[in-house]
Amino acid sequence: MAQTTVELEQSGWHTPARDFIPASHRDLPMLRVYLPFINRAGNHVRWSQYVDVDEHPASVNWFEATQHLTATQPEVRELVSCMGVLDSSTAEALRDVIGDLTLRCLRWVGYGEVPTDSPMRVHGEDYFAADLMPVDVEAGRRVPEFAWDVENRLAWGGRLYPDSLIIAAELPVFRQLRDDPRLDSASVRADDVLPGSAGD
Repeated sequence: MAQTTVELEQSGWHTPARDFIPASHRDLPMLRVYLPFINRAGNHVRWSQYVDVDEHPASVNWFEATQHLTATQPEVRELVSCMGVLDSSTAEALRDVIGDLTLRCLRWVGYGEVPTDSPMRVHGEDYFAADLMPVDVEAGRRVPEFAWDVENRLAWGGRLYPDSLIIAAELPVFRQLRDDPRLDSASVRADDVLPGSAGD
């Protein structure tokens, strides 16, 4: 079983992206993986359909990045955040990088699950720790906001109802994620901030 505790910051909204990753994993390369939006027809729409994610810093906010499109492509404002619910492509890509790693995760107490341990406070919200189960990384499921392995090879973190995840991974896994055509991603620099999610 992976470690049961994780060192994360306890509060803050204007938060550096790296602070969504456990301290034990912060020396790993990091990237931001953008979760798709959902259009009026219920289909998933990737950020890259409207935004060249490689041309923006990982701190980009969806509304700022698409502001110039509203006059010519008004449908951009009709897209809704997936609120952390995985689509099949993102779920498959995450499962591929998890492989046989054993991960722990933090689940927000507000989702209605019954915690087995006392909650811990992260970024001003209460979470409880649990083992990450395969069902947690399936299409149609809300991904746990935080996850990490004991071997310091992989971790991710995000806001409540996230529109993206900050992922720290050992170099081969980082490259796998960065090059995966199923994902939109951007490398995270030391000064990048994770903005509020589009659904907030």
